[in-house]
Amino acid sequence: MMNRAVAPHISAISEIKTHFPESETNLFKIHSEEGVFKLDIIYPDAGQVNGTNKFAIAMAINLLLGGDSNKKADEIAESIDALGGFVFKSSDFYNASITIYGLNEYINKTVQIVKNAIDIANYPQSEIDIYKRNRLSELEINQQKTSYLAGKGINKLLLGAEHDISFETTEAIIHSTKREDLIAFKNKHLNSPYFIFTGAAVTPIEEILKENNFKISTHRYQPHIDMPINSSGEKTLFISKSATQNSIRYGAIWPKRGHPDYFKLSLLNLILGGYFGSRLMKNIREDKGLTYGIHSSLTPYNDFSLFKISCEYNSKFTKELQFELDLEIKRLKTELIDHSELITAKNYLLGAMLRSFDGAFPVSEKFKQFQDSNLQKDYYQSYFHAINETSSEDIKEVANNYLKENTLTYCIAGV
Repeated sequence: MMNRAVAPHISAISEIKTHFPESETNLFKIHSEEGVFKLDIIYPDAGQVNGTNKFAIAMAINLLLGGDSNKKADEIAESIDALGGFVFKSSDFYNASITIYGLNEYINKTVQIVKNAIDIANYPQSEIDIYKRNRLSELEINQQKTSYLAGKGINKLLLGAEHDISFETTEAIIHSTKREDLIAFKNKHLNSPYFIFTGAAVTPIEEILKENNFKISTHRYQPHIDMPINSSGEKTLFISKSATQNSIRYGAIWPKRGHPDYFKLSLLNLILGGYFGSRLMKNIREDKGLTYGIHSSLTPYNDFSLFKISCEYNSKFTKELQFELDLEIKRLKTELIDHSELITAKNYLLGAMLRSFDGAFPVSEKFKQFQDSNLQKDYYQSYFHAINETSSEDIKEVANNYLKENTLTYCIAGV
């Protein structure tokens, strides 16, 4: 009988098995016996990096199932829904994708409806007008938010105003984007997808795709190269906005995934502000009550990573908040982290990684991200090993190397 007065034994997480598929073609299969399927149709040349008007790219993808003069968007949606299916459209930084969810018994019919909708899509002006109207309303609301302004500001400081990541949709861009822009993008960039099928092993997915005029080929796709960083070198930006609430963003350019320090930096970010038990949350939110939430993040791109600290707070606390924020950074650079705090952070980070592989559908999402990158096959195994081996001394070392005052940039909106 279990003795509930004794804590169970806790074993360290030492490895992970990704179960990523391999293929000689542009079709990858992940087996799942859940009675439903997931089909990712990924266009590697249709991401935000593939054009200067990123609003037009996003609209071209979001209205891809908008139909034509003979078949309306709501008719297409209803026909998919009647089969128990659902379609998710995504316009991401490196690629665009159409993800189909549905029941195994209706897979052929569901794929047929989606493929026909993609083929006939000619972007009816009525759909374009609705999309533009919604985006204009959304933009008007965002421009009143200090969080939106600070986010845009820190990207421009770090990367330069012309960088892909710094792109900002304006009213002028929305109004000037024409139907012809969408058609031209579709004809140029939505021709050579690759596929990730997650479903029953007995499903003849290759035959189904061929029957619906999708091309199965041996073409391999190369990861995108990021635009060069062209920062002005300025370290501070103040955006005036009449508001009771201020938003602050600290930022820095850190190494890309695959760099020897990246795993340690992931752990450093988590300890500083990457989860609810982080130092910034405990000090600035719980102890000082200066904000409802503060966090740090590490966003990887193919050639670099963006480190950011984000916080919204009452404008009268600006100096006090900056002091405490700088203090926590200084502590990481001058003091060794306690062993128990380090173990807690490691377990959280590795546990979160394990959860992201929990099930066939999450594995397919991870594999999609992996395909966009230029990582080695043993990347996630190396991740677990490196995190487990990281010491308090390692955290202090990378904090001193990457949290230097002359490398940190900050933007405050609402001052």
